Amino acid sequence: MVENKNRLIDATKRLITSGTSEEEAMKSMTDIGVSETEAKEIIEKAKEQKNKENKPIEKNEKINTTEKNAPKKNEELSTKKEDPIIQKTENKGFWGSKSFLKTKKETKPSPETKETKSPSDTNENDFWDSKQSGFFHKSKNKPTTNQKAIEPKISNALSNSKQTNHKVPHYEYKKMEFRKSVPVLVSDFDKLVDRGGFKKGDTILISGGAGTGKTTFGMQFIYEGAKKRKEKGVYLTLEETPEKIKENMMENFGWDLDALEKEGLIAIIKIDPLTIARAVEATLTKERGGLYIEFEQFDLPFQFDLPFNPDRVVVDSLSALSIAFVDNSQGYRQYLRHLFETLEKYGSVNLVFGETEQAPNIYSRMGIEEFLADAVLVFYNIKIHNTRENALEILKLRSSAHSKKLVPYKITDNGFEIYVDQEIFRD
Repeated sequence: MVENKNRLIDATKRLITSGTSEEEAMKSMTDIGVSETEAKEIIEKAKEQKNKENKPIEKNEKINTTEKNAPKKNEELSTKKEDPIIQKTENKGFWGSKSFLKTKKETKPSPETKETKSPSDTNENDFWDSKQSGFFHKSKNKPTTNQKAIEPKISNALSNSKQTNHKVPHYEYKKMEFRKSVPVLVSDFDKLVDRGGFKKGDTILISGGAGTGKTTFGMQFIYEGAKKRKEKGVYLTLEETPEKIKENMMENFGWDLDALEKEGLIAIIKIDPLTIARAVEATLTKERGGLYIEFEQFDLPFQFDLPFNPDRVVVDSLSALSIAFVDNSQGYRQYLRHLFETLEKYGSVNLVFGETEQAPNIYSRMGIEEFLADAVLVFYNIKIHNTRENALEILKLRSSAHSKKLVPYKITDNGFEIYVDQEIFRD
């Protein structure tokens, strides 16, 4: 929650900087389930960060003004201690025949100084000179009074720069680690996804009408993972009891869920949606009364102690949860966001179910579930003439390329059977 709150603060700061009003920023946050109190707090923190970022600019401007004034002192020092030969030719112009050229003739070098001429006697140390004692080579002559005054400052500056550079840590680039893909193992479903499954941490919304096989798909997902890969799975049911689910799966498909539960590979847990709704309502009531509690710190009913760290999780279903909230749509959105974030922290592959119409155009009750989910699967029950046929569609998948067509399936004695190479509409 803290990481998501920091993201909201950063996004709000950019909105305010771009000229968006505080009312519009607050409306954007409340639309995604953020309370008004939390939204106001986020806006205040965003404004504080924006003001802090503007302060260093004033300091830099003061430093620049002092640096601009610094050369004036150097100029005053240089005018006081100038070379005697340059003083003679000070007001006679750069190209004057009596100034620059005559000084070279008047000063006759002694035999001892023929090999190393001083900078004041010749023009060899001029900026554009490329001889031995010029710009690109170190001078072997004795420094002038100006050079003696400047050299200690330069050496101190160089030593300071070396020390500061030494303290700067070297950034080592680390190889990015990608999340691993986990095969679904439900019939030939993995052939529809280029990566051969879903990534760890992904939450997939499965939408469909009554009787489209959502429970069968979810339990087969848990069962096959435990049998073939020894992966641990948790089935959270908000409607049927665990005993009824075990009985139906054993009678219809021969899946012995009790045996896997004794091995510690699966767990089927019943959750009361009304208990969740009441807990969330109590939290929001305290918030409105001024007793604000961080949502992640509240002991929500679904945050129980799991018997193990799951590899696969199924939540059946969000529709039963939304009905429990009745008129509290804000509480449902806030809880749903918290639920998805908690499932992501498990690092498991998570399936959540949602009830829709038989041939839906809207894929969730509140319209927010499909935006929070990493993938959306739709199960259709299509009427063709006097019969109905089932088909599934991968409507959305963030982590991989996937099939774009409607794929037929049936519920058989083996469970959920997908026919990848067949077409749903036949003549």
